[in-house]
Amino acid sequence: MFCTKIKSRLKSLLHEFDNYVDMHIDTALKITTELKRLLSSPVADALVAIIPGDIDKVIRAQIVNALGKVMEALTIAGNCRQYTDMNDKLKCFIEQLKLHDPQLQDAILQKIASLLAGHLDGQRLKQSLYDLYTQAKYSASKT
Repeated sequence: MFCTKIKSRLKSLLHEFDNYVDMHIDTALKITTELKRLLSSPVADALVAIIPGDIDKVIRAQIVNALGKVMEALTIAGNCRQYTDMNDKLKCFIEQLKLHDPQLQDAILQKIASLLAGHLDGQRLKQSLYDLYTQAKYSASKT
């Protein structure tokens, strides 16, 4: 009963949340879903594989830029700093992510999604709000 009330409240909050931010969270979650898929089946061009093909070129450039910043912010990417090509850096990041257990991988992917959402939204809100809403949207999608 308690969990049902929380779930209902989270869904209510998501409906009230800024549609613009919601769109960025959706995009970020799509990207991290593809990143998770790449953990088990690597591809030659990781950037093409994770960024949805129907995304505008300007937004695609923002995503690539944000991914670079996000990977720099996460400590697991420390071994990938020597790469200048974004695709090589992303492949290295994926290999570093594979070294962790699946639960930690999921936690890192959710953090990536919230950081991406914040960057795509121009950091209008506190990062903790992007974290909260990304987690809520992710959890709501799993039910």
